[in-house]
Amino acid sequence: MQKIEKINIRKQGVFDSYFRRYYQTLCYFAFNYLKEQDEAEDVVQEVFMKLLNWDESFDNEEHLKHYLYKAVRNSCLNQIKMTGIRADILESIQKNTPEDENNFFVNVVRAEVYQEIMGAIQDLPTECGRIFKLAYVEGFSNDEIATQLSISVNTVKAQKNKAKIQLREKLKGLYPVLLFFV
Repeated sequence: MQKIEKINIRKQGVFDSYFRRYYQTLCYFAFNYLKEQDEAEDVVQEVFMKLLNWDESFDNEEHLKHYLYKAVRNSCLNQIKMTGIRADILESIQKNTPEDENNFFVNVVRAEVYQEIMGAIQDLPTECGRIFKLAYVEGFSNDEIATQLSISVNTVKAQKNKAKIQLREKLKGLYPVLLFFV
């Protein structure tokens, strides 16, 4: 019988690896609850700090991921409750209906899709990815990007098109999921 090695988050480099892998996705997930980017980042950082001080190990990465999503969700609910802000959201979340579990699932799937998209953007050639992020993540216009990077507007357009073509190919398996959320 093969022995399964548990994930010890305190091992050298293990925490950093999982932090880098899940931080951005969990921030997006928390943002769906809190609607404030700074608060979402704070909650995720607190969850990771608690994780770093935790003595337990995880059976596998899925177990760790499940823990992270649940911990972030619970921390978001506590944040909403503590500050008294968005009481109507808290009330609807705490009704504990089957819809709540569906919302949780939908938020997890959205966060996972977001992670896939951001990973695909990271894999783009450097300048192409940079221009794509400026245009579609940060919302800059072609003229603003051209000015900021000291390149022509036509170069911006060409790089955006190149990025779209490459992303369409890399993410073609996600199209059915993306259509579900759009």
